[in-house]
Order: sequence, then structure tokens, then C-alpha cells
Amino acid sequence: LIRHSVTKLSHIHFVSNEEAAKRLIQMGETPSSIFTIGSPDIDIMFSGNLPAKEAVKEYYDIDFEQYAIVMFHPVTTEADKMKEYAENFVQSLSEVDENFVVIYPNNDLGSKYIIDAYQKIKDNPRFRIFPSLRFEYFLVLLKNAKFIIGNSSAGIREAPYYGIPIINIGTRQQNRTLNADIINVDYQKESILKALQIVTEHKINAVANDFGKGNSAELF
Repeated sequence: LIRHSVTKLSHIHFVSNEEAAKRLIQMGETPSSIFTIGSPDIDIMFSGNLPAKEAVKEYYDIDFEQYAIVMFHPVTTEADKMKEYAENFVQSLSEVDENFVVIYPNNDLGSKYIIDAYQKIKDNPRFRIFPSLRFEYFLVLLKNAKFIIGNSSAGIREAPYYGIPIINIGTRQQNRTLNADIINVDYQKESILKALQIVTEHKINAVANDFGKGNSAELF
């Protein structure tokens, strides 16, 4: 509701892709006031000013040679099921021979269940769990990860640009622009484990450009 209100109060709209532009037109916004400029995140990703991988791993005390990124957020319309979903998710991660860099969920309704599930693996040496990461440091970790798993927009926006395999779980990214090479699965443990078995062999065929070409600031 807040996002829609901000949209209706705005005179000029800068959007990250054509799909977003279409939605604004459907809401009654004037096409001449809408400018598709891509995502500023992509500018940062390829800015050449990111820290070195070794510096990032030292800063966060990550000693994994190889690892995957974990970002799992609650879905507010499914809050009554998030406890079950979170437990399925964490159990799946625990059963595979991979190292994981885990980042806390946002504060939406249901996040407590995810954080509670993470407490069960906090002493597992294959997991490093963080409440948050600096964005530039996160990008470096993402760029060098084996894959990303969860339901974060990072798997939709940033990961395809780095050619990182993606496992997208559940409905949170439904109806958003999705790169065709994303592995989409439901919340069931069996589905997640199956995806984890095939993800390292899953190849990204092309660099995505759904969110621009890294020149958003110039276009803005």
C-alpha cells in the first residue's frame, strides 16, 4: 500500500525494467513520465571499486575455500506456514556437504521463525551466519560463490549478472522478472534437496540484462 501511495504521489518515475514500466502504466501513470534506467545496483557491481575477495573474507572471518550464499525472507501472506518452511529449509542445508554464508532475513512478519531455525545451526562449522553485510562486501562474496539459495531479490537482480547459479524457493519472487536459468522449487524438503544436488552442474547460458547494463546513473 505504501509503495502504491508513493507511486501515485510521484510526478516522475525511474524504473529498473520494462515490466515495472508496464505496471505503472496499468496503475494509470502517464507513459511520458516513466523512464527505464535499470538498477543502480548493477552500476556498483561493475564499478571496479569493490574490495578484494581476500579482504572481505578476512573482515568477516570466513575461511571457506568454497561456499554458497543463503538469503531466505518471510512471505507475509504465508506467515502461518513460515515456521514449517524455515525448518524444511535449514534441514535441507544441513544435509548437504556444502559451506554456507547465511544472511539474516528482513523484519517482515515471520522472520522470527527463520532466525530461530538458524540458531540450530549456529555452531555448525559449515555455516557462517550474519545479521547483515555491507553491500559492496556482499557483492564480492556473491561474485565468488558457488551459488545462491533462498528467495531474495539478489537471486533475481544481481546473481544472474555474475553468472551465479540460483535456487529460488517458494512464491516471494512470483511475478517478478526472472532469469530463465533460475532453478525454481517449492518449500518441500525433497524439492530443495533435489535442487541442491543439481545446482553445481547448472550453467548460466548468458548474462542477464533484465535490470540494465550498469549505466543507470548516466541514464538518470
